[in-house]
Order: sequence, then structure tokens, then C-alpha cells
Amino acid sequence: MFKASTYLWCCCLRRCHVQRVRGHPAAALHHLTHFPPYEVDEQVLPFSPTRHYGTGTEDDPFTIYRDPQLIGKDNLKRLRFVCISDTHNQIHKIKIPNGDVFVHCGDAVRWSSAARDILVYNEFVGALPHRHKLFIGGNHCVCLDPKRPEQSQKILSNMIYLQDSMTDIEGVQIYGSPWRPKRGIIYPAEAFGYDPARIREEKWSNIPADIDILLTHGPPYSVRDYHPLTDERIGDPGLLDEVITRVRPRIHLFGHMHKCRGASLYKSENNQVLEGDHFQPQSNDILFVNLAIHQGKTLGEPVVIDYYY
Repeated sequence: MFKASTYLWCCCLRRCHVQRVRGHPAAALHHLTHFPPYEVDEQVLPFSPTRHYGTGTEDDPFTIYRDPQLIGKDNLKRLRFVCISDTHNQIHKIKIPNGDVFVHCGDAVRWSSAARDILVYNEFVGALPHRHKLFIGGNHCVCLDPKRPEQSQKILSNMIYLQDSMTDIEGVQIYGSPWRPKRGIIYPAEAFGYDPARIREEKWSNIPADIDILLTHGPPYSVRDYHPLTDERIGDPGLLDEVITRVRPRIHLFGHMHKCRGASLYKSENNQVLEGDHFQPQSNDILFVNLAIHQGKTLGEPVVIDYYY
């Protein structure tokens, strides 16, 4: 039976989606895992890699190099990243591989019990063996005050909390930002929602250029960002533009869109129209990964990345 509460929830979804994007070119991508739904032909590219990139598992991690010239070299430094997002109180059910850096890209909790459950999450992460642990907020993290990041760090005492800030881990530069274009005011899980008209200028433009890894909760526009209930892409075009034309991280990790989990490779040579005057054929590739774990009745697996530098 279609209950009144279901009707109100559906109406909320229709009224609260972010502003529709019109006329912005989409990124052309090589999908490495989990082919995303509802891709248009122009976005999907055939891929004949010159090397094995991996599949993101513990036994076959993604292998990413800071500089392509390092491929095949000996005596490189390596950090193993174990990455998840959108666990929504289910992290204790996930087998988390060992590694050097544990990364969570937001929504460790559900909004309705966030204040209690963030403490449980912090305790769980404290018991993990990884030497370094990173976290950014997500829209369900209503217990974290965006105006008091120092207080959020105290709550998340067993990890490094990143809110428009960067950390250096053994020479690898990682920047984290939890924001995403806000939806309507009646949506209950709306932490770190930001005015879509101002988010690029006031948030994304502050991301440092040429970092190694970028963490956001929401996706960039056209990169694993499809919302099946609204039949729209809800990624932010300003974030996409900043990432591909200025920041150029080697890896961009995010979550939020549960049905679009997986990894895609971005190459400038396939995106000259999108990059416009900023196009440089020698720009580094970017590995985009949607890390969303919660898949309705099932759970995904952590993504493992070996980063060489």
C-alpha cells in the first residue's frame, strides 16, 4: 500500500533536488569498474590501456603514480589507501583491508541518530590498524557544526578531520572539503549544503592546485552523479571545472550517489571541448572514484589504491 509518509518523502525528493544543469559539457571517461547507469554514448570511451591499472581490490589495487615518468622505476615510495564512503552505521559489517591510510568520504552515520552514532564510529575507527585515518563530513553528518571544525576534530579524535583543509601524509598532499550544492530546506539530511551559485567561488576555488588527492563528499558534474529518482545528474559543474582545469589531482575520491559507485579514468586528450582554453595534452590523468558503500540491502567493498611517488 502506498502510505502517506511515502508520498511525502517522494514529494520531498522532487522538491529538494539541486538546481538542474543545462548546457554544460559532460566529461568523457574510461570506466574501470562498475559501469554507471544511464551513461550517454558520448561519455563512454573504449579503453586499451598501456598498463594494468588494477581493479581496486585488496589483491589487485588500483596503481596510480604521481608522475607517469615513474612507472617502471625502482625504489619508489608507496602509500596504500583503503577508501570508503556512505557507510551509514554499517561500517562494522565491512571487511576493511589493512593499509597505510584509511579514508572515509562522509556519511558514516544516518542523520536521525548522528550525534550518538558518530561517537560509535570514532571508536570503531580508533581500533583500525592503519597509521593514518582521514574523514570529511557528508550531508548526513548533521552532528558536525560547519562553523566549528575544531569541535568536529575533537569529536573525531581518532582521525584527521578535513574541512576545507589539507594534510601532508609522508609527502603526499591531501585536501578535503565536505560541501555540495544544497537542496531544499525541508530535506532533513542537509549538512554541508551550500548555495549552488556561490559554491565554486567560495569553496572550490580555494582547493590548492596540483595536490595529490582530493576528497569531497559530492561528485563533480557528469562523473558518477546520476540520481535515478529525479532522472538528473546532481554533480556540481563548478567542482568539475576546477578539478580538470586547475587543480588536477591524481585522484579524486567522493561518494554521495550510492548507485554510481565505481572508478573512472579521465584523460585530457578526450576532453578538449570541456577543458577549452585550459587544455594541455600533457596533463596528468585523474582517477575518479565513487566510494559509496551502502547499496540498499547490500554493501559494497572498500577501494584499495597504491599510490607511488
